[in-house]
Amino acid sequence: MKKQVWRLLLPLMLSGCASIVGSNEETVYIDSTPPHAYYSIIDRDGLIIATGTTPQSVIIKKSDGSYFGKRDYTLTLKQQGYYSVMMPLEYRFSHWYTFGNIIFGVLGWWIVDPFSGGMYTLKEERVQAILRPCPPGPFNMMCS
Repeated sequence: MKKQVWRLLLPLMLSGCASIVGSNEETVYIDSTPPHAYYSIIDRDGLIIATGTTPQSVIIKKSDGSYFGKRDYTLTLKQQGYYSVMMPLEYRFSHWYTFGNIIFGVLGWWIVDPFSGGMYTLKEERVQAILRPCPPGPFNMMCS
């Protein structure tokens, strides 16, 4: 009987709570004022991950698969006649990672969740950027 219980509990003890509940991808909704602004998402290596026009939802990966390998992204929005906006897409620790692993054990904190990316979640799932209009005049073309 003890062996049966141990066999049932072992998979739970070897998994991380954030990896069970979450995933290694997350959806971010990008919107802007004015709408139909061009956006690009660039990772820390300078690779373009996604492009398009607002409003749109984009799926991004949270981890690169290495130990504590959180991916960093920068969102850039542009529209003619408006100043460009650049902002980081910031992550925080998932509540499942922080509190859920109290139940499932230390292996989730230090082994499973740091590799899967399930330990991270975006601070904001909806990004609303407000682009400021460029001043009128002869130097309007320099504004981008």
